[in-house]
Amino acid sequence: MIEQKSGQIVIISSLAGKLPIPGHAAYCASKHALHGFFDSLRAEVYRYGIKVTIICPGFVQTRISENALLPDGSVRGGVSDKEHRRSMTIEASAKHILYAIRAEKQEYDYGGIEKFAVPIRKFFPWLYSRALRRMPLSF
Repeated sequence: MIEQKSGQIVIISSLAGKLPIPGHAAYCASKHALHGFFDSLRAEVYRYGIKVTIICPGFVQTRISENALLPDGSVRGGVSDKEHRRSMTIEASAKHILYAIRAEKQEYDYGGIEKFAVPIRKFFPWLYSRALRRMPLSF
């Protein structure tokens, strides 16, 4: 990419890279780390014409939740029907991902109602913190 002076690096992160979630500290930390690394890399490779896109989906119907570990180290197991219904399909998620790549977005957030937590946390951090304290450790 450096030799051809072009390219695009695409990272699939999560809204959890921007939003702390009770009971998911390790997952959130890993996603926050992705954001720090690739935001820095974006600045480093800009002079070579290389673009970096961080894609941040909300809830998607994958098996990641059921394989997640709870704070006590046990496996979470299946997801509820409610969780499944509020999650977007993998196909819908793929359309968002393709859009972000084609539009050469630096960062792209998408999802259901959970995506509205990003600006709430940014502009009203006290409100987000208050809501966070009321959330169960695993939802």
